[in-house]
This record gives sequence, C-alpha cells and structure tokens, in this order.
Amino acid sequence: MDKSLLRFLYLSLIVSLLVGCAEDPPEINVDPVFQEFVDEFVVEAARFGQDIDFSDTGLSIQFRDVVDRGSSGVCLGNHMIEIETAFWAGLSDFDRQGLIFHELGHCELDRPHRNDKLVNGEWASRMRGDPIPETCNAVINYAGTRLEYYISEFFLDREAPFPEWQNRTAEFTEQFERTQELNRENIDEFEEFIPGISTGDFEIEVVLNIDDAEGFVGIQFMGASDDTRVRIGYNDEGTFAVDSGNLIWGLMYLEENFDLIQAGNNLITIRRQGDFYFVFFNETFVYWFDYFTPSRESVSSLNAAARGGPEYERITVQRLN
Repeated sequence: MDKSLLRFLYLSLIVSLLVGCAEDPPEINVDPVFQEFVDEFVVEAARFGQDIDFSDTGLSIQFRDVVDRGSSGVCLGNHMIEIETAFWAGLSDFDRQGLIFHELGHCELDRPHRNDKLVNGEWASRMRGDPIPETCNAVINYAGTRLEYYISEFFLDREAPFPEWQNRTAEFTEQFERTQELNRENIDEFEEFIPGISTGDFEIEVVLNIDDAEGFVGIQFMGASDDTRVRIGYNDEGTFAVDSGNLIWGLMYLEENFDLIQAGNNLITIRRQGDFYFVFFNETFVYWFDYFTPSRESVSSLNAAARGGPEYERITVQRLN
C-alpha cells in the first residue's frame, strides 16, 4: 500500500480516537423554578469582577422530597444542588434567592460556613450555617440597607469592608414634640385605625404583663394581614421577636433567653424616624429595620392567648413632629 495512503489512514485513526475520547460538555440541568435566582447570582457576581456562566463546570439544581437530611438545601459537590420541596414552598422570593445564593456559595465560590458576628451581634455573612452555636439563632435580615453589604461579602468574603450600619443605634431619651393620636388603658385586645400615620414619624408604646400569657403577646401594625404587618412580641419562655411576615422580609430578629424581660409589666416601644424603625424594650434599644410602605394604617394587639390572655395596661400612638 502506498506510504502516503498509510500515513493518511494512520492520522485519520488518531483523529477519530481523539474525537471519540473527548468528554461531553458539562451538563446544565437547572429546574426552571430556580433559573431566575441563578441568573441573579451571575449578574451580581459580575458586579464584583467574577465572570460565571457554568459552562466549564456544569450545574444541577433539583428538588428533593427527602426531609431528614437536616437542611433545606445542600451542595453535594460537583456543582450539584438539592433543595427540599416542602421548605421551598413556604419561602418568599426574597428568601428563595438567599437559599440559592447560599448553596451556590458552596458549590461555585468554594465558600465554607462563616459564623462570626458583626459588632451589633448580627451575622457577618450569609454563609453562616452548621454548626451554629446553641446560644445563637439562625436569623439573618439581609434586606433594605443591609443588603448591599451581604451581597458584597458574599462575593468578596473577608475583603468586603464592614458596614457602617453595624453601629447604628438610638437613644430612648431623645426629646421630640409629640401629638397624641391614641391612648387606651386596661384592655384585652384592640385594633385602631390611625389615618395618615404612614406619612410621617411616629411612636407606638404598649405596656402589658406576660405572667399569665401563653404564646406570643405584643403589638402588630401597618399591614392588612399576618403576611404583611410587622409583629413585635415576646413569650413566657423568654423569646423576643420582630417579624414582618413572609411577603415583606419575614423574621427579622429573634432572641431567645432575652434578658430584658422582667416579671410583671414590660414596655415595648416602636419609633419611626425617617426611613428607619427603632425598637426598644423596657427603654433599652434592641433593634432597627428599614422603612417600608405600609398597606394599612392600623395598630392592633398581638395576643396569641386571647382566650383570657394578659391585659394591656396601656397602648399609645403619638406623632413625632
């Protein structure tokens, strides 16, 4: 056989072997439910100089029905993520984004859990996770003013500058000119509409006795349903919470063994100043969160033990002029 023909056949064989051995491109298999959050991850990564398209690694994000793995989502390695079906169904879109980002943080950014805190006691990272110390709760409020820090920290890790808002606080004794809108005493439950309260600064105060209560008691305001109104309350087991339902931000603050709770009467104060709400308990600053547009101009009782539950000693609402 002609040598040139042999050379041609030999080269053809080598090429066919190389082609046959070439690996298939990595597979991208993302359930459509998750795609918008993956797209947001890619866009945010680009803001911090990271070009991500998963073409080199592939990506799989699928639902799982198993509920006994101790986590709502898990990165299995090799860019494979599973999300628990039942848990996902109860999340707002905002929290769904947070869950997908967290798992992509493991799979794409190779980030482990980070459980240190900011100076105000809030988590320093959205990558917080197991093992969480028994004395800590898992709540992260990464909405409003807080969001930009948590996004930057997510992609920059410890190179992200700490946020100025970690030092934000308020003095209970600040002096204001006040116009009283509501003052009621010795009542079991209440709901009061206060027209115009959403257009300016105000202060809500409620005094009640927890001793005979079962479940959470406190105050709720500025929403049309449990999913939209802010709820601030505590229970006889010593837990204090600030929650705004699933349609806004969800659980914003949770403190177990809250040492400001005392026997007998306790005072809860909510003060809005500009774009911020400040929460005080027994005249001590506890927490702040950002302004949001209220859907209902009302103030009402939060009383999980309405059947013979605790009496509200006093409820007042005043405008701050």
